[in-house]
Amino acid sequence: MNKTIAKVGYAPITSSVEEPYTYGKVVYFKSTEAGGREVSAEPNGETTTIYADGLPVVTAEENAGYNITVQLLSIIDDIEKSWLGNSKTTDGSILEKNTTAERPRFALIIANERYNAATKYEIDIYFNCIVSKRPSRANKTSEANFDPQFPEFEIAASPREDNKYVRITLYSDTLPESIKVPTEEDFEG
Repeated sequence: MNKTIAKVGYAPITSSVEEPYTYGKVVYFKSTEAGGREVSAEPNGETTTIYADGLPVVTAEENAGYNITVQLLSIIDDIEKSWLGNSKTTDGSILEKNTTAERPRFALIIANERYNAATKYEIDIYFNCIVSKRPSRANKTSEANFDPQFPEFEIAASPREDNKYVRITLYSDTLPESIKVPTEEDFEG
């Protein structure tokens, strides 16, 4: 059983999708700046059922990845550049342009602290992610009480082009410092 989100992080994909995927340095958001508040990952893909003699005999699902919603404490410069593809100017401003260029791709890391388990963390790594929709910009006045607004990111996690991997779940006492992609030798029998 998971107790809470422990860390949200990412590693930029540093190669083109035609090449074998390579990942840059893993970055975890500081809890006080852009910590994870809520995450949901809904499977994406269609299920097909084949019937014979009036009974379902085969059910197959096309695994097209996940539609992920991540709510963070705030948007920081790393997210503006590494997730949305925006630019930082010399005076520290963030510039969003009208371009048709593809947004940056990255591996998304969601680490959950486990409750009463053999290992401290359950870590989901989604290998091929892109922000599928710019986050809404909303503000409101506070009335007597502090009423914060939190950004939500809609992220598409799709299969890698080379090996069709979508996600791996690790159970560990430490957070990964790099993205390790399983090879054939890593699988049981």
